[in-house]
Amino acid sequence: MFRPWPPYFGAMWGARTIFAASVLVAGLASSETAAQGTCLSPEETRTAVAQGGVVAPPRAVSAARDAASGGEVVRAELCRQGGSYVYRISVLRRDGRVARIVVDGGSGRVLEGR
Repeated sequence: MFRPWPPYFGAMWGARTIFAASVLVAGLASSETAAQGTCLSPEETRTAVAQGGVVAPPRAVSAARDAASGGEVVRAELCRQGGSYVYRISVLRRDGRVARIVVDGGSGRVLEGR
């Protein structure tokens, strides 16, 4: 017979652990987002591109894909960082790893990739 450890917590031990882990992950994600800046909605992105200060998403995605040596783009978003715009793009590489590429919103040049 299987008994979860510690036995005095019973079935609630697993639920409490899962809840605590999800709260921790949510907190880390929100602090990471705050450090990165505020990302725009799709409508706000279209407006920024139409106003001419930001390159179109396909150009940024192409630069990110080239920087990651190919692969599939799984996420791309335009964010405000300081006084400028950057695209934050996640690329699933052919080797299964995820590359996070930062592309300058104004020029379309790759600023950072890992």
